[in-house]
Amino acid sequence: MKVAPQGGPPTGQLVFADAGNKAQLSRAAKAGRAVRLATGVYALDATLDPQALARHHLHAVVAHWWPGGVLCGHSARTGGLPDDVGQLFIAHPDPARLAPLSLPGITATVHVGPGALPGDIALPSVPLFLAGPARTLVENFDLRGKRPTWRLGTVAVEDRIDHEARYGGAGRVHSLLHQLDVIAVSFDLDAVEGVRRRLAAVLGSFTGDSKPRSERLRARLAGTPFDQGRVEMFAELASALRSRAPTPVLVGTDPNRFDWLPFFEAYFSNYIEGTEFGVEEARRIVVDGEVPPDRPADAHDIAATHRLVADVDESRRVPDSSAEFVEMLRYRHQVLMAVRPDKQPGMFKDRPNFAGGYRFVDPELVEETLVRGFGLLQEVLDPFARSVLMMAVITECHPFDDGNGRIARIFANAELSAAGMVRQVIPTIQRPHYLAGLTAVSTRNGNGQALAAVLEHAQRWTAAVDWSTFDAAHETMDRTNAYADPATADALGRRLGWPDAPDS
Repeated sequence: MKVAPQGGPPTGQLVFADAGNKAQLSRAAKAGRAVRLATGVYALDATLDPQALARHHLHAVVAHWWPGGVLCGHSARTGGLPDDVGQLFIAHPDPARLAPLSLPGITATVHVGPGALPGDIALPSVPLFLAGPARTLVENFDLRGKRPTWRLGTVAVEDRIDHEARYGGAGRVHSLLHQLDVIAVSFDLDAVEGVRRRLAAVLGSFTGDSKPRSERLRARLAGTPFDQGRVEMFAELASALRSRAPTPVLVGTDPNRFDWLPFFEAYFSNYIEGTEFGVEEARRIVVDGEVPPDRPADAHDIAATHRLVADVDESRRVPDSSAEFVEMLRYRHQVLMAVRPDKQPGMFKDRPNFAGGYRFVDPELVEETLVRGFGLLQEVLDPFARSVLMMAVITECHPFDDGNGRIARIFANAELSAAGMVRQVIPTIQRPHYLAGLTAVSTRNGNGQALAAVLEHAQRWTAAVDWSTFDAAHETMDRTNAYADPATADALGRRLGWPDAPDS
């Protein structure tokens, strides 16, 4: 028996017991110099905990018992790793061992099935394979009778077909059909034909009578594919927002107190997106119609934003149906981007868009994802919660080439105005907090609570400002550091101040 030298790797040395070393390995385990991973399987001189050791040595252990095995079913979808409950599934044409193999935190289970086939992927360093894409579809397809635990089922297969079509297009689907033809003889004919019909349906040649069970694939075949992950995200956010106690911030009865709010809302909304003007120059653009000769398009952006938020009827108009939601999105974007034909005013994007490395909803999935997001909005009654969800739906979909942030804020604020509540202004100094809240939604961190907190603070801060005159609001913005560049303010230790309470 070889022993790893002192100071060796934390994963130690994997050793299998035989007649010559069995007793020695047992003594080493009792002395704490070996970790027993399974019957007859030890890691010598390892310092990791048993579960970490089991994961590290897993494929080598499986290959010892089932050489040439194929990781399949759930395990094909997890890249050959155990699933969330620690299960690993192996197909083998003639397994020497049929009993499950228990390791710390993992149970490896084998069933009789085809060995490696064309399209299966050889794992490095060990005689094991990972089921290929077509094989994964067939092996997970439901057949008559009880479904084995290793099989994901038809809905998961159909979801995967939608995924393949989404990212690989028709070429990828044709490739899967070809792979299916090559391996078909090794599997149940009903499973093969079930997968074939669904792949063919994506290409427009489905002739069967049955409808797909997967909501995603049904939507694709109906010409309305959507982003399932984002819809699930919106559903989780809607559920979390429904649990928040409403804290309404009402406009009140003073008709003049918010006269200049639309100007500053438009000013800050554009500044957040990089359309930067001094506030006096922005005032001349919006109020006097002055157009800087060197920046006519930027000037239009801020003027158009102001026009949308200053119109009493338009600023409080909210959609009553998903069709009206889509129409309003297109209309408001067309107004906002009217002088930027390169941004396709009023048209949904035809190319993917990103923020850093984060990819928003793909173009072909945008409209139906928006529709489904709007459907979830109808389950949320509190206007503030609706505004947060509206913000998240539009931002995550990012339906246009440009202007998405401004459009999202316009729609979110309309939900508040329609209910007689104070709108939200995001001052320049708060931009990092606002973007961090949106990022937390994207990463599904905290059920949208960070974004809700930022917007709630913005609404209450907005309510505390006297917007009745330009001079009064401008003085407050200056005094509270609202105009401050976030990086500079942070370096100087400055924060957004709280406005003095206005006279009632």
